[in-house]
Amino acid sequence: MPGLPVLKTVAAAALAAPLLACAGRIKVDLDAARAAVAEAREAGAPARSPEAFTRAEGHLQRAEALDAGRETRRDRRGAQRAADLAVAEAHCATALSRSVHQAEEATSKAAAAAAASTAETDRLSARLRKAEEDQKRLEEKLAALARDLEVTETELIRTKARLKGNETKAEASAAIAEARILAGRLAEDKSRASVLARTEESLAKAEEQLTAGNYGAALFFATKAQDLTAHAAEGDDGQAAGAAAAPLPATSYVVRSAARIRKGPDRAEAIVGRVPAGVRLARQAVSGDWVKVTYRGVTGWVHSSLLQ
Repeated sequence: MPGLPVLKTVAAAALAAPLLACAGRIKVDLDAARAAVAEAREAGAPARSPEAFTRAEGHLQRAEALDAGRETRRDRRGAQRAADLAVAEAHCATALSRSVHQAEEATSKAAAAAAASTAETDRLSARLRKAEEDQKRLEEKLAALARDLEVTETELIRTKARLKGNETKAEASAAIAEARILAGRLAEDKSRASVLARTEESLAKAEEQLTAGNYGAALFFATKAQDLTAHAAEGDDGQAAGAAAAPLPATSYVVRSAARIRKGPDRAEAIVGRVPAGVRLARQAVSGDWVKVTYRGVTGWVHSSLLQ
């Protein structure tokens, strides 16, 4: 039959057409693009990386529009490419947003630390200013006391010169000589430089008054110099005598340097008398580092570091 080949050809074409249509259809995956855009939105991309996020949304909308039409194979391919671009742009927007967020947190922490450091600096500066003000007030007070002392000493010198008391040149000279000896011992201790300076100042005034014939004032300044050295010796709180409070074996002692007799065995007790260097004293009792003695009718306590 002459028409049979034609019929076979038509039938084969009819059967092949559906198969070719199924084989050429492209499936568009929009779920990944939608998920990526949603993740970027949750990461704050609209505020922190708006340009990349806007591009991602635009690609997703184009992919959805092309996929909705599905008129041609070309539209479906375009939809898939747009979806892939949406995923890439969304991931970029997410990464940028998170980086910006981390930078913001770091900046915030740094600002808080700087604020705390500034506050601490302000507190320290305030304390320093207060300390400087306190020191200035103390220096002013000391200067006022020094002026008052100078006025008092000047009045004393005038009074002594006017009264012409019983003090003799020999007594004043002896007191100055004794103070010189004590000052020499004090000079061996470098830590007593300030006390030594005040002692030398008093000795200079004593010698000046001695030359002027004001023996009472000379004796006053010489005694003051002796008191300074005695106070420095007592200031050791018994370190020279050792920490132990055992009774001393001797029954009498010689005063090493001018010593103060106190009412009780403690530096806080009142001074009831003085003993010049070289005097031998009998021990009456011992209390810690203090020795009870009597000198010229005055009974009291002398620190053992001043005795030998």
